[in-house]
Formats: sequence, C-alpha cells, structure tokens
Amino acid sequence: MAKMVGFSRPIKIEWLNRTVELILEGKDESRIKDELNQYLAFEIKSPTNLRKTREILMAIWVNTPIEVLSLKQAAIEAYKSDEIGRLAAHWSMMLVAYPVFSDICSLIGKIANIQDTFTPGWLKDRLVEAWGERTTMIYSIDRILKTLKSVGALESVRIGVYKIKKHEITSANGLGVLLMAMFLLKEKAYYDVSELSSLPKLFPFVYSVTHEWLHYDEKFNMSNFGGRVVVTVK
Repeated sequence: MAKMVGFSRPIKIEWLNRTVELILEGKDESRIKDELNQYLAFEIKSPTNLRKTREILMAIWVNTPIEVLSLKQAAIEAYKSDEIGRLAAHWSMMLVAYPVFSDICSLIGKIANIQDTFTPGWLKDRLVEAWGERTTMIYSIDRILKTLKSVGALESVRIGVYKIKKHEITSANGLGVLLMAMFLLKEKAYYDVSELSSLPKLFPFVYSVTHEWLHYDEKFNMSNFGGRVVVTVK
C-alpha cells in the first residue's frame, strides 16, 4: 500500500504554537477544532484551504495515536521550556505524524553533510525514488519547504536555493523529545550513542548526547551489545 502524503498546506510556526496553547488551556478536541477555525480564518479565506490547514494541525498535535501519547506529553513539557524547546516539540510531533515530512528531513540532513545548500529540484528527484512520481507528493514538497522556512529551519539564499539554519538545543526536555521521536519512527531498534548526535532528520538542531546525560534521563536505557554501548527507549 502506498504511503499517504497528507501534508498539503504550508504550516506557520504561529499556528503550531496556537494549537499547543489550546491544549494547555485544557480545550477538548471539538473546542480546539472550532477555535482553530476562527483563528485561521483571519489569514485563510478559502474554506477548503482552511479545512486542510486545520486538519494538518490537528493531526500533528490533537488526534494523537495511543503509541504517541508519551511523546506528546514530553513535547508539551519541551514546549514550555524555551523558544528552541518549542521548535523541538513541533519538530518531534511532525516527524511522527507525517512520513513525508520525516523523509524530506532525512534527505536534507544527509545532503547537509556534503554541501551547504540544496534546491527543490534535487529534493524532488530524491523523494521520487522513495515515493514514486505522485502529484500529491510533488505538491507537498513546496508546502513542507515553506513550513521549514516558517519554523526557522531553512532560509532562502537566492531564488530556488535553500540553506539550513542551525539552533542549539539548550534544554534537556528539548533534546529528549527529539530522540523519543526518532525511536518512535521505528527505523532502528537501537542506536549507538555516537549516532544520536548526528541524526539527519534532526538537521537544524545542534546538540550533543553524552553517556552521563543518557544515564540520568529516565526515558532511555543504555546496554552493551556486541561490545558497543547502545541506547533504546523505555
């Protein structure tokens, strides 16, 4: 079965923040939906585009599968910590909500190890290899790139050329939620400690993962495997 794309509208950081604020206010799903409709209507006049935008926000933060609830709670705590914690919280939730977002981040993170910039054309070619040349997928690339610009992960250096903007993680909550998201993607059962400091999907974040930090963080386990120290999530 083909993977669903779903990310059909660009999302602004302010809209993500508003969604979390409604959760923090204790609003239920129905109330959040109504208030997002009112909030988004100031900027989005098309009923169809408003609905699509609202549904993306709801999929990221509100309609949370059971297996993601622990991540959601940790992300809310990270959101409270500082501005970069907010970005880490949104990032972690978008990674697990939308596979196309996760795959695009992985590609951008990998090319960042080789060169400083990339183009949408290069990204499209690489993504087609994994997703096939589907109209919805190609359409989503531009929407996700605009989202990455809005949240501060990318900047335009000239027309059609993007560069990564780096952000240093300053809170343990922010780092913890990003790593939790990586384990929830279930691409690997465990990671070497050294791997965790350079994960492509976390490309805009500058951070380091130490044995000491992992030892004291209750979300992760360390164990010996084949002579290596590896990390799993509890």
